[in-house]
Amino acid sequence: MPKSYRITLTEQFDGSSFQLAPYVIDYQKSFDGISPSPQTTIYKSRDVITLEDFQKYEIVHEMEEKAWGRYNTSIFHSFIRKEKINAFHSNSRRMLLLSGKKSFVIDFCRKSTNLEGISLNLLTIDMARLLSQLPHIQGVWFRFPNGLIRASALMGANIESTADFQKYNAEGEISTLSFYFEHGGITHPIMIVNDCTVVLYSNYTELSIEIDLVLTVMNSLLKDIMEVQPP
Repeated sequence: MPKSYRITLTEQFDGSSFQLAPYVIDYQKSFDGISPSPQTTIYKSRDVITLEDFQKYEIVHEMEEKAWGRYNTSIFHSFIRKEKINAFHSNSRRMLLLSGKKSFVIDFCRKSTNLEGISLNLLTIDMARLLSQLPHIQGVWFRFPNGLIRASALMGANIESTADFQKYNAEGEISTLSFYFEHGGITHPIMIVNDCTVVLYSNYTELSIEIDLVLTVMNSLLKDIMEVQPP
């Protein structure tokens, strides 16, 4: 099953706030007697990461979803959904890796760029420069700012040499690139997303192995083409 790691930089991450008890972020204070708005709770995980100074945190993130439904006799038009995000922080690298359901990771990043105890810098990738570094690609998604077609994908070996790729590349913007990456004598299938997310397609026995692979991809391919995303 694919597993994604979004790379963010931390101007501030007060890990001591999350050590002894769950740390609750209440984005919008509620009045007494009124159900609270979506919240985020951060825990220090018991899992040990044996790579550099990385520490694991578990984030329970809530997000309102619009839906028409019924609970017993009560009709509702929205509900609060909860999802877990795994976070891996390195103080020496000033980095936070976020792994979880994409929509919840995006929402957490959007809401948590400047909070007490947490300040994130979000990153984007220059996908054209990434493409120029890769000898071959196995898949690509394009976004089209104009026209009726908003997105399209191409899959297959050496698709960068096809006429369709040249046409789409001239008309659209690359949002993802899939390719094989050599590391540790093993060929790893991965995908890079333009929001600085590394997606791993193979199964690994330890979290430390996954994080090491993400860092290797970053240092080999992304370090010089990462840009801080405007607020």
